[in-house]
Amino acid sequence: MGTISALKARYNPLIERVGSALFGVDQYADIFERLALAPGPAWLWRLLARRRLAHDIATAPLLFIHVPKNGGTSVKRALYKSDPGHASLRYYRRFFPRHLAQAETFAIVREPTERFLSGYDFLRNGGGRDVRIQPGPMRRMRQVRTIDDFLDFLEAANGNWLKVDTFARPQSWYVADRAGIVRVRHLWLLEEAGERLPAFLAAHGAPGLPHANRTQRERRALTGGQRERLERLYAEDFLLYAALKARGGYSDALEGVPLSASSLRETSCSTAS
Repeated sequence: MGTISALKARYNPLIERVGSALFGVDQYADIFERLALAPGPAWLWRLLARRRLAHDIATAPLLFIHVPKNGGTSVKRALYKSDPGHASLRYYRRFFPRHLAQAETFAIVREPTERFLSGYDFLRNGGGRDVRIQPGPMRRMRQVRTIDDFLDFLEAANGNWLKVDTFARPQSWYVADRAGIVRVRHLWLLEEAGERLPAFLAAHGAPGLPHANRTQRERRALTGGQRERLERLYAEDFLLYAALKARGGYSDALEGVPLSASSLRETSCSTAS
């Protein structure tokens, strides 16, 4: 067993680099995000990928969809011993449909401008206290020196979010399916969750939440033009934030709702009535 472990430790990094290059992604985990977006029969991709869900994640009372830069590292550590990374809802839907069908899913959403500025500081620092940006994405973003540079970089992706690191992808990337429909049951707004989120987790057997992966922050503000660019880039995130804000920072009624202004307004009206 020791020999097998040693061989895995030696050759896995090489295998991951080769696989990432073949699929045109910077990070090994994104191979499976690409497959989750791929057309064709789901059973075939499951057969080829041969993914396994860690036992502690499979048996946990909650399935946490970890949206980066939304205070989720401490939540993830409270729930699991394994690290599920920043796997999207689509990933679980493609590779673990049975588990997803019975899981109680939840995610944390953040005001998009604050998340963007936190992400910019995260980039400028090369990562946070506990999590560092991987070399591939850092090379892609090596020319980013200003907020406008960062916006240029994101706009150049032209909606292909696999070209940017996980922390800079829209929040909707993680919580919606390919058709732009929300597929997460419980959605919490970071800024307004207060003590309700720890109480929700405690009710499902999770311990306390020490804050992890702090990012060194600077006081920054967007200009009007930068804000307009951000609203175009993350249009669905602003809609989702507004919908949760209108609901007091939490909702379990958005699952199955398209991320469009009209759909979210209709849901608000039906909830109010």
